[in-house]
Amino acid sequence: MRRLRRGERLAAAGGVARVALMWAPWYGDANAWSSFAVVDVVLALAAACGVSAAVLQATRRSPALPVAADVVGSVIGLLALLLVVIRTLDPPGSGGRAWGLFAGLAACAVLAVGVCLALRDE
Repeated sequence: MRRLRRGERLAAAGGVARVALMWAPWYGDANAWSSFAVVDVVLALAAACGVSAAVLQATRRSPALPVAADVVGSVIGLLALLLVVIRTLDPPGSGGRAWGLFAGLAACAVLAVGVCLALRDE
């Protein structure tokens, strides 16, 4: 765990929060899984990338795997953040925005910043 830098810790925290918030109400009573068709898969993939970046850094045998995870995680994390920002400004359906949407947006931002910081540190 001493190998983890601030970027990996942020990415892992954002990834865990991202997964947990998928079941929170995002639009009215609907959660992220039931509100989206493809965006939910991107959000879950971004969460997995954030957590895997921290795991690979903590258990690395060579620096190549953590760097590759940071590159992939930064692209997918920024894509997930962009998709959530778009869906915050233009919500699907007629349900109002709920607290889970804004918490999910914050988790996506933490994840994206974390993987970008981890990539920058490499």
